[in-house]
Amino acid sequence: MAAIHILYPDVLSADDHAVERAISGDGVEFIIFNEREPDKIPQEIWSSCQAMVTGISMPIDASVIARLDNCKIITRLGVGYDLIDIAAAGACGIVVCNVPDYGTNEVADHAIALLLSFTRGIPQYTEAYRADPDKGWDYKITPAMTRMTGKCFGVIGLGRIGTAAAMRAKGFGMQVRAYDPFVPDGQELALNIDRAYDLDELLKAADFITIHTPATKLTHHLINEDAISKMKRGVILVNTARGPICDLDAVYSGLKSGQIGAAGLDVFDPEPPNADHPLMLAWRARETWLEGRFVATPHAAFYSPTSSQILREKALQTCLDYLRSDALRNCVNSDCLEH
Repeated sequence: MAAIHILYPDVLSADDHAVERAISGDGVEFIIFNEREPDKIPQEIWSSCQAMVTGISMPIDASVIARLDNCKIITRLGVGYDLIDIAAAGACGIVVCNVPDYGTNEVADHAIALLLSFTRGIPQYTEAYRADPDKGWDYKITPAMTRMTGKCFGVIGLGRIGTAAAMRAKGFGMQVRAYDPFVPDGQELALNIDRAYDLDELLKAADFITIHTPATKLTHHLINEDAISKMKRGVILVNTARGPICDLDAVYSGLKSGQIGAAGLDVFDPEPPNADHPLMLAWRARETWLEGRFVATPHAAFYSPTSSQILREKALQTCLDYLRSDALRNCVNSDCLEH
C-alpha cells in the first residue's frame, strides 16, 4: 500500500516531528516545510499530499487550494481557521477540521493571569523593585489595583474557553455576565451566571472584559472606538482570542484617555504587532502614563508543553482517522462541502 503523504507547509518542530512520528505508525510520509509563501513549495509537493496540517504563517486561500490535486483533508493546528478558505476547500471536496480542545485550560488560565497582572500589580511590583530597591519597595505604585471579589466579569463568547474563564472568575468571587448570541437560552442557567442579550448591555456593566470569540467578519473590530466609549471608565480589557477583534488604535486611544484602565493583550493584528504602533512605542519607552496599565504576551495563551503535545497528536490523528476509516471529527466546513 502506498504511503500517506501529509504536508506541513508552515510548521517546523524542534524535534523533527517526533511527536507525530511516534503515533503515525507505518506507511506515513511527512513532508515538512516552514514557509510563508506557497510558491516556495514545489507544485509536485502540493499535488502529491493527501492531507495537510497548517499553522498560522501561510494563508491557505483559494489559490493554494487549487494546487491540491489529491488532498482530502486540511487540519488546522489550533482552534482558529480564519486563514483557511473553507468554502473553496469545500467546493473541491476537501474537509477542513480544527483542534478546538487542546488548550482550553491554558487559554482560560492566561486570561485570568492577565487580569491578575493588573488587579494585583505583580509585573509592576517586580519591575519597580528590580530597577530601584529603595524607591521600588512601594505597594502603592499599581494604578489598576482593585479587589476582584464582587466585580462584574464580562465574557464575550461563551464557548469552551469562555466558559472555562467564567468558571475561574466565579472561583474568585466575581459576578459573571456573558454575551454570546450563538449560545442557546439556558446555558447561563446551567453555569449559574448572568446573561447579556446584547453587547452594549455587557459593555456597560462589566468591570473586567475578556474576549473569547473567533475571528470572523462579524467580530472584526468588535472592540472599536464606539464599543470602548460604552464601557465603564477604567475597565480592564483582556484579549486572548484573535487580534483582529480589537482595533488596536481604539485600544490605544482608550488607554490614553483613561476610558480603559488597563489592557492585557496576547493577540494582535498583525503578529507580531507593528513595532512603530503608538501603543507599542509608548510601552517600550515606558511612558509614565502607561506604566502598569498594559501587558503584552506573544500569542502564548495556548501554550504549555502538555497542550502542545496534545495539539500535535490530535491534529495528525484527525487526518489519519479520516484517510484510513472516514472517521471525521471537528469538521468546520460541512456546510460548504460538495458531496
